[in-house]
Amino acid sequence: MERILVSACLMGRRVRYDGGAKTSADARLAAWRAEERLVPFCPEVEGG
Repeated sequence: MERILVSACLMGRRVRYDGGAKTSADARLAAWRAEERLVPFCPEVEGG
C-alpha cells in the first residue's frame, strides 16, 4: 500500500502560525485516514 504525505494542518494538527488547524472534510482524505495511508507532515515545524 502506498503512503500519502499530507499537510499536518489538514489532518487536524494545530501546527499553523495562529495555533490552529485547517481540518479537511474531503472524503478521500477520510478514506485514506481510515486505511492508515496518510503521513502527516508540516515543513514549517520540521524546519524549525
